[in-house]
Amino acid sequence: MTKRNVLVGLVILDAVLVNGLVAYFLYKSQDTLRESPGQAISNEQFPITKIIDQCGDECKKYIDQRIASFSALKPTAGAPAGPSATPKVVYVQQAGKIAKVKTTSYVTTPGNGSTSENEWADLGGTEFYFNPADYPGLVEVYFEVNMKLFNGNGMAYVRLFDVTHGVGVQGSDVQTNNQTDGLVVSGKVTFWSGKNLIRVQAKSLTADTAIFTSGRLRIVTEN
Repeated sequence: MTKRNVLVGLVILDAVLVNGLVAYFLYKSQDTLRESPGQAISNEQFPITKIIDQCGDECKKYIDQRIASFSALKPTAGAPAGPSATPKVVYVQQAGKIAKVKTTSYVTTPGNGSTSENEWADLGGTEFYFNPADYPGLVEVYFEVNMKLFNGNGMAYVRLFDVTHGVGVQGSDVQTNNQTDGLVVSGKVTFWSGKNLIRVQAKSLTADTAIFTSGRLRIVTEN
């Protein structure tokens, strides 16, 4: 049921009550006149009152005004029914990625030497200590060697040997069949953790002489 229908009903009910009261007082007046002797009652003096249960133009105008007054209290379309919450602004700060910088350094291995042995032979004066922990951000290590085969007959080999653990350093093997010195670079070298004694070894698969001229570690770090 809409508010308009309710208001129409109230106005009609109000009209009925008013007209009913008028009829009642008229009825009482007629009774009073009957009780007064010598007075005649005519229809012309007291016309019959008719109650019309309808809402005329004035009634409708009144209802429209009331509806308008109720509408004025209603929030306009799109307006919030109550106080709106204060918006909360959240600032999100994205952690910036700090670019790491790679740095290359070199550690020269001491000494030099040669051998014609077919098995790995120690080259004297080539020992040094190496500890991976001394290089924070250590990424990779390479063994760079200047070496040759004396007569160029066969193949010469050089490697690093971990004296502390009694094993060859993984990835450090290099080889050449050149008769002149040339730079040969190993693959990625893997050292055991801790401070280890390292030595250079060489060998030749023929009677020719493998010559180790010089060497160094190329150390790449990232910080």
